[in-house]
Amino acid sequence: MLKKLKLSAALIIVGEILTWALNYFASDATSNFSEFTSGVLLGLSVGMKLLGIILILLLIIKYPKNENNSGK
Repeated sequence: MLKKLKLSAALIIVGEILTWALNYFASDATSNFSEFTSGVLLGLSVGMKLLGIILILLLIIKYPKNENNSGK
């Protein structure tokens, strides 16, 4: 479980880094290649963030609920 949590956090962090790289390098997107690379960076960053959020949500949903049944 901790491995999946680390993976999801890493995906979100890498997605943020790609967003920052997109904002830094895409200041003058004039050629077709620069527009293409901007689109690829944007798609990868959004996809990684979304995948990280989905993994975290799945971990929260499947988290084992330990109910104390000592009162019964």
